[in-house]
Amino acid sequence: MRKRIVASLAYAGAALTLVIAFCVPFFLMGAFTNVIARAGLHVDAAYTGGVLARTIERDAYQILVYQPFQPRALQRVEPFVQVVFQPVSALPPRVNEQIDLDGDGQPDVSVSFAVPADPRTHLHGRVVALNAGFQSLADVSGDSFSRLLVRTGDQIILRVPLNPVSRVHAH
Repeated sequence: MRKRIVASLAYAGAALTLVIAFCVPFFLMGAFTNVIARAGLHVDAAYTGGVLARTIERDAYQILVYQPFQPRALQRVEPFVQVVFQPVSALPPRVNEQIDLDGDGQPDVSVSFAVPADPRTHLHGRVVALNAGFQSLADVSGDSFSRLLVRTGDQIILRVPLNPVSRVHAH
């Protein structure tokens, strides 16, 4: 009889251990999330594009222009300005835009690219710098992190590299 009670308690203990092991991640996830949130961790601007500077409204779509991104020490990313076209569903089949990237009221780049119907199609476009602060790109696609043209969801993201020569003169 005693062996039966001990065996039953052992099985009950094992079952309780499994239930606790299964439930602990759900209870600790909230605490873990709060610790991460309070730690001040965030996704680096090299990945997000930085801080939104302004929105340019067009008839059916928007152009979001971000503040210039300047890499910190040890980052292997060139300085760039991110531009987002959204929503893709409202873009014309071919986008041709002159965009003011630095907010001075004058266009800084002329951008052109086709918007394919298939969202998996790789984008290719052209960026022509209209002043010395930016670099022209004869064929921009997704080859570089600082020089890219990609579709993500209902947005097309363009990154225009800053001209390193003009950065030196700007200081």
